[in-house]
Amino acid sequence: MNRLPCVFIATVCLLPLSAAAGEPAAHVHGAASLQVASDGKNLTLNLESPLNNFVGFEHAPRTEKQKAAVRAMAERLNQPASLFIASPAAACTPLSVKLESPVLEPTKPSAGDGHADLDGEFVFRCEHPEALRALEVGLFQAFPRLQRVDAQVAGPRGQSAVRLSPQQRRIAW
Repeated sequence: MNRLPCVFIATVCLLPLSAAAGEPAAHVHGAASLQVASDGKNLTLNLESPLNNFVGFEHAPRTEKQKAAVRAMAERLNQPASLFIASPAAACTPLSVKLESPVLEPTKPSAGDGHADLDGEFVFRCEHPEALRALEVGLFQAFPRLQRVDAQVAGPRGQSAVRLSPQQRRIAW
């Protein structure tokens, strides 16, 4: 009996499991992901994070203190120039901010699983994109529960990835 087909089938079946084992969990408190894309004069940042990292809970705000925490989070995130600082020579200015989370839309029913996220899209316009070489991420100071950001960069110089922390807040490319 030829064992090659059995080995091949077993290998193919196990590949998705081994690939998944190396990937971080989708919802980890203290961790977030950030995709950075530089395309022409636009710098687009997509942030995904458990809501707990920003407000300390993941349900619809129940108390005035929780409602105030949601408002403070939204105010901070709507000021992206203080949270994401691009290379000064690139002269990047914020164009738009889009935030999505169940707590920001109180009229929508919550998913109810106790694991709400926040998704943010931050778009900057850079007058000198050729000078764009780095991004300082100020999320750790603004949101102390955040301990790790897995960042991926795609731009004219290629792709890269870096794990950021309160001690290592700079992405360079």
